[in-house]
Amino acid sequence: MTGVVYMVILVLLSTYFIATTRLLTGIPGIMLAPACAGLSVQCFNSRWKCLHQEEARGNPHVFLLLGIAAGAAAVYTLITGVGQLMQAL
Repeated sequence: MTGVVYMVILVLLSTYFIATTRLLTGIPGIMLAPACAGLSVQCFNSRWKCLHQEEARGNPHVFLLLGIAAGAAAVYTLITGVGQLMQAL
């Protein structure tokens, strides 16, 4: 899913450039939000595996903290990215 989101973002950025012949600046939040969200989901998945499977390795508490931190980073970067994008437009 993260790859699909990145492809949609890149297509929209390319289309904007073709239509206006100028690049958008100040949008790293939009580009970082899908990666942070994907990392958060992966951490929660690894935590579930640690709790429910005998073969899994790792500490479920660490996965929980990493998942929460990555989720918070995704929300923060998305909010700041959308704000910067609105200012650029």
